[in-house]
Amino acid sequence: MRNLIPAGTPILMTRVAEENASTPEAVSGAFALLHEHRLAVRSAPDRVTVLPISEGQLRDACFLREQAEVEIVRIVAGNADSDFLGELREQIQRQKVVGLRSPRDLLRLDDRFHLTLAERAGFGSIWPQLESWKLCTDRVRHTVEESLDPELMISQHSAIVDRIAMGDAEGAAAAMRYHVCGVLRQVPEYRLSHKALLAD
Repeated sequence: MRNLIPAGTPILMTRVAEENASTPEAVSGAFALLHEHRLAVRSAPDRVTVLPISEGQLRDACFLREQAEVEIVRIVAGNADSDFLGELREQIQRQKVVGLRSPRDLLRLDDRFHLTLAERAGFGSIWPQLESWKLCTDRVRHTVEESLDPELMISQHSAIVDRIAMGDAEGAAAAMRYHVCGVLRQVPEYRLSHKALLAD
């Protein structure tokens, strides 16, 4: 689920099956998963429609991400060594290169950054759950062109790493909280400029 199809787009399941050399049953199961995540709804026997972004679901995802990832960076700030800090700084340099060339590709490196922190804290096994929440918040980044500011994202990552390097657990937590909640701060603006993309 990479959030590449705009809200309101109708999708024919038989066409998807044909184009991917898959069975109708497999395609139906895949769309059932999209429905479970409130990303699409069946609008006809052979058709599903991509749903708008749910503000309620977005708030829930941001809340859950914040609770988990703030605690993760608190732990990391207490156990990061020079090798690990070097790895994080290398990731940020890579983000700068990729962000200039292809901002959308930056989201994959953002995933890697958050996974690296989770693994360092000893919570790599919960990444699938963290990723599902992150997919919800990243949907805004994929859907609203101006919502993805590479320089802003990278500067926020740098602020997190700087606080970790200082051993400042609460500073790292505050920097992570600000980073994770960025999408919510933008919602009021997008509610006016992209009405069709958001739903209560």
